[in-house]
Amino acid sequence: MIEDDQLVQVLVSADLSAIVTNDSRRDRAARHALNVSENPMATFVLAGPVPLPETDDSTVSIEVLGRLTINGIARDVPLVLDAQMVDNTIVVVGSMEVTFADYDVTVPSAIIVVSAEDHGIVEFQLLFTRG
Repeated sequence: MIEDDQLVQVLVSADLSAIVTNDSRRDRAARHALNVSENPMATFVLAGPVPLPETDDSTVSIEVLGRLTINGIARDVPLVLDAQMVDNTIVVVGSMEVTFADYDVTVPSAIIVVSAEDHGIVEFQLLFTRG
């Protein structure tokens, strides 16, 4: 939600039980590692209001602080958002690295997975229109 040139409220949820890759064995391994049977939802909640810079429809970058919850464990995290007005839609993109151990997530393993890192990248694209 935007009020008085500030981003005042953000809640983004993702159903991790719906993760799909190009191999069902990898899907099962990822879902198991993320413990989606007990904690299927990941969320990000904005920590507090963020002033929005003026723009001439070019891309602007802002850093926000929020609370990321994965596997039922919440951590305060910084996040850089890139936003741009496209026609009548605000397009926001971002990404962040997540260390699995911070959220009590095991490194995924499966026959199809030769090796895996101890972290992953969360990427997102959000589209906002006036209500």
